[in-house]
Amino acid sequence: MLARGEQALEFEAGVVSAGSTTQLSGSTSPVPGSTSRRGGSTTPKARDVVLYVHLSEAALTSGDELAPAWIENAAGHLVTTGQVAEWCRAGSTTGTTRITVRPVLDLAETLHSTGYQPSPTLTEQIELRDRTCVFPWCQRPARGCDKDHIIPWESGGPTSSDNLAALCRRHHRMKTHGGWTYTMLTPGEYLWHSPHGHTWLRDRTGTTDLSPSTVPSPSDPPDQ
Repeated sequence: MLARGEQALEFEAGVVSAGSTTQLSGSTSPVPGSTSRRGGSTTPKARDVVLYVHLSEAALTSGDELAPAWIENAAGHLVTTGQVAEWCRAGSTTGTTRITVRPVLDLAETLHSTGYQPSPTLTEQIELRDRTCVFPWCQRPARGCDKDHIIPWESGGPTSSDNLAALCRRHHRMKTHGGWTYTMLTPGEYLWHSPHGHTWLRDRTGTTDLSPSTVPSPSDPPDQ
């Protein structure tokens, strides 16, 4: 990053205002035409900032500057919503010159696409909802994953929110060719079955093994 003359996000920025129960994802990129340190200039590079903020009405009115926020492209690290507000403040030391506000996506809404490929809006909804590959214990970011039809398209499965999930290419192939199956219980909650009879629940909190404990056969020798 230093070789490219870019700056990291200022995680120690002062807090301003924010809410509680907030989740956030964002990305940063240099603004074309900004100066480089190589030419002798010490002016910080300006940045475009795109933020996804999900919060309740109570969060807007609480004024809690230390409420946690989740940043997608920072390996899931938590910062405060006050720090996020500081990055977006006009004229702040981070050099942000333009802020993009995108329409709110209801992650529980069922969206549909008419063809096999999901629309850009549906794709983004799946990526924001699942965050990572939904295979048990996989943490590959959803933005780099395939959007799998849980019920295959050729079997009549629709291209919709309730039939699409993020799967990395390896686990997509395991599901398609390896005998693994799964169902969506609720948006973002999946029940997986392995070809050997094991079962896992995968949701926002992680993976839970639901496989029953192995019961020894009466013919097995006793433990020594």
